[in-house]
Amino acid sequence: MSLNHNNILILNTNQIMKKSIIFYCLCLSVSYYSQVGIGTTNPQAVLHVDGAKDNAATGAPTAAQEANDFVVTATGNVGIGNASPQRSLDVDAKNQSLRIRNLIRQVPASYDILTRDLTTSDVVATSYSYTESVTVAPAASATVTVPSTVNIATGLFIVKSTNGCARSMITTFVYNGLSLGYVSGVARDKIGNPTIAPIAPSANTSGTWSVVFPNITNCGDGGTGTQFDFTVMKTTADSYTITNNGNVAKTYQLTVSRL
Repeated sequence: MSLNHNNILILNTNQIMKKSIIFYCLCLSVSYYSQVGIGTTNPQAVLHVDGAKDNAATGAPTAAQEANDFVVTATGNVGIGNASPQRSLDVDAKNQSLRIRNLIRQVPASYDILTRDLTTSDVVATSYSYTESVTVAPAASATVTVPSTVNIATGLFIVKSTNGCARSMITTFVYNGLSLGYVSGVARDKIGNPTIAPIAPSANTSGTWSVVFPNITNCGDGGTGTQFDFTVMKTTADSYTITNNGNVAKTYQLTVSRL
């Protein structure tokens, strides 16, 4: 069988027409229905997958029927086990745990944890700790303000520092609002000795804590027996002022953390 140029042109034209008609029909069906159902003839969202194919032909699925459903709404909400999601990701776990595998393991200085509201079931990021470092010259002070978004009204306040001889100091306080209480302090093997100054009646601050570490060994960086001594107070509910009572500059790592 031989084909001339006219035959080839007719065949090509027919193929193009068939493809155009098929494409038009697909577009028309999607445009007409605006919803796609997989396993169901009664989709409740832009995309609705009925895993068990057990949904009714009319009406919304029951709780038992939507337990195996997956939907994407016109607003972009995704529902798993829930045919009418109210959040960007709305999952009904059916009293089972959620599994996420092979997450990278990191412990940054400041980080959030996921918490679940027992009333609304909303899962949100909640600050677990916040850390900021400041370098303070001898007899000078610095103030660190914890961002309001951290929102840890009651917790631990931790002061850490090191010297050039790889010796460390750590002191822990507990706080609630403007109340600041000393817990413990140690610089290598030397126990901290705390004192608190009375709060003036007109002051709106915490008490002022002074912590000294007697008999600290001198260090090659110039630090003497006072090198880890400091004073700290809360000037507001979210602000801490630390004063370096030592003889050399110190970098302090200040951390607030949930109890």
